[in-house]
Amino acid sequence: MILTITMNPAYDLIYWVKEIEQQGETQLSRAYRTHSSAGGKGVNVSLYLSSVGIENIAMGLIGGHTGRAIKRSLREAGATTNLTWINDETRSNVAILRKGEEGNPIEVNSAGPEISERALDQFLEQYETMLHRVSCVVLSGSIPPGVPKEIYNKLVKMAKKRDIRTVVNTGGEYVGPAAKAGPFLIKPDIREQKKVMGEELTNSRSIIKVGKKILDYGTEYVLLSHGLTGDILVSKEKNWDIEANREELVVRNRVGAGDCLVGGIIYQLEEGKSVQEAVKYGLAAGMASVEVYEKIPRDASLVQAQLEQISLKEMGDDINES
Repeated sequence: MILTITMNPAYDLIYWVKEIEQQGETQLSRAYRTHSSAGGKGVNVSLYLSSVGIENIAMGLIGGHTGRAIKRSLREAGATTNLTWINDETRSNVAILRKGEEGNPIEVNSAGPEISERALDQFLEQYETMLHRVSCVVLSGSIPPGVPKEIYNKLVKMAKKRDIRTVVNTGGEYVGPAAKAGPFLIKPDIREQKKVMGEELTNSRSIIKVGKKILDYGTEYVLLSHGLTGDILVSKEKNWDIEANREELVVRNRVGAGDCLVGGIIYQLEEGKSVQEAVKYGLAAGMASVEVYEKIPRDASLVQAQLEQISLKEMGDDINES
């Protein structure tokens, strides 16, 4: 059983527009397509896992009408929920995709509601209980106000005490504390800035350098993106470059693609595949997600088609490529 943690869930509102026009004092555009769905990185992982038949439990902090909509979406998808209710309304996030520039969405993400100490204590009690039932914990996304930025460090350590595999996908100031707990795999989210733990990611050499730095804390694998269609997997023994075919990719919606990538990795690890094979499949799932409007690629043939075009090459530590 997989446990997904989304400390800061959201309801995603996605709008496709032809262009954004200046009309008087207002920039106005009318969407020719819209999509709304439960979101937050861990929620998206749960939705993906449910779509491929992997049993999972979704945990997080939710409240209000938005929270109820997220819970309903998860259950309708087939996920089990063990959610902590808060007094305030769960946030909504907005993405605007301009025609011809779908690969560069305009995203407006709310900070999220303030979480009380009482709600956090209740969540931690529920989390401790859930650890008795699962073999892997996936911790994803940002941290809401009121929750210490070191929370992932604590959650990873709690899982590791029970020999439970942990996977972390977060960004910014939350990466360092999480990395220092030594999860099995960490994928820093670099959408906002191409920097991890104070290190700029400018080329493959710098990516591997940062990866090795994280490995020193006890993490077994670090996965870092270098563009929409490529990732570098770093381990103590070897490094791998995983590349998709950018020329064949039809970009319709990038929102949630990274979460489908993580979901694909977990799916394949549960099927007994090696980490390298799992990451290759994960990238295929992420690319398939980019090609559909509704975030989750429910047609397995789309993932398979992407998988056939992905290359996996071993890399050395001392490289000169950009």
